[in-house]
Amino acid sequence: MRAGQLALAIEIPTGFARDIARGHSVQIGAWVDGAMPVRAETVRGYVQGMHQGWLLEQAKERLGQDGATSPATIETRFRYNPDVRSLPAMVPAVIPMLLLMIPAMLTALSVVREKELGSIINLYVTPVTRSEFLLGKQMPYILLAMLNFALLTLLAVTVFGVPVKGSLLALTAGALLFVTFSTGFGLFASTFTRSQIAAMFVTIIGTIIPAIQFSGMLNPVSSLEGVGHVIGQFYPAAHFLTITRGVFNKALGFAGLEASFWPLALAVPVILALSILLLKKQER
Repeated sequence: MRAGQLALAIEIPTGFARDIARGHSVQIGAWVDGAMPVRAETVRGYVQGMHQGWLLEQAKERLGQDGATSPATIETRFRYNPDVRSLPAMVPAVIPMLLLMIPAMLTALSVVREKELGSIINLYVTPVTRSEFLLGKQMPYILLAMLNFALLTLLAVTVFGVPVKGSLLALTAGALLFVTFSTGFGLFASTFTRSQIAAMFVTIIGTIIPAIQFSGMLNPVSSLEGVGHVIGQFYPAAHFLTITRGVFNKALGFAGLEASFWPLALAVPVILALSILLLKKQER
C-alpha cells in the first residue's frame, strides 16, 4: 500500500470463523489507501456494501426472516489523515501542475519572442548548433523552476502544514527531472510556433489538460479508460505526482519510487531530441 500497489487490504484475525460460530465479538480490519480521496471513498463504499450484505445473511440465518436488527455495526477509523483534511492530498498534487505549466510557458515565450523580434537571426548566421542554442535557453529556466520548487515545498510545509515525511533528496531529484521535461516541452512548443499567443496556447493545451485530467490529480490513472489511460501511463506529470504524494504522504524514498523515476528519466531526452530536430537552423 505504501508503494501504491494496493488500494485495499483486508485483515482477518486468527480464529475468526471459530469466534463467529461461538457467538463471540469479532473485528475485521479494512485498510484503505487514503492518498487518493476519491478512490478511497469508492473503496470504502464497496467494503461497507459487502459488509452489510454479509450481515444481512448472518441475521437471516440466526434470527430467521422476522426482520430483526443486525447484531453488528461498522465503525470507521482514519489512520491516514484522521481529520479528513483535503490539504494533505491536494497540496502535493498541485506542485506538479505548477512546475509543469509555468516553466513550460516561460521557456516557450523566450524563444518565440526572439522570432517576433528577429533576434533569432543570430542563430542562423553563427556556428552555434541547434542543441547549444536550445540548451542555453533552457538552463536559466531550469534554475528558476527549481527555485519555484523550493518555495512551493516551503509553503507546503509552513503555510499549509503538509510535512515532508519521506526523502527530500528523492523529491528534489524527481523535481529536477520533471522541470527539465517541462522546460523541454516549452522548447518543443516554440519550435513550430511563430507568435507568443500561439506558443502560449499550445503550451497550455499540452500541460494543463493532461496534468489535471489524465495524471491522477483528480481521478486515479487506473480508473481511466481508452486514450486517457494511455496518456496517464506515459505522461510525466502522472509519475511526478506519484513521487510527490509518495514523499509527502507515504514517507517513501528512492527505493519505493523507483518505478516512477524511470519514465521521467526517459521523457527528458525524448522531448529534447524532438525540440532539436524540429528547430530549423534557417528560415524559409
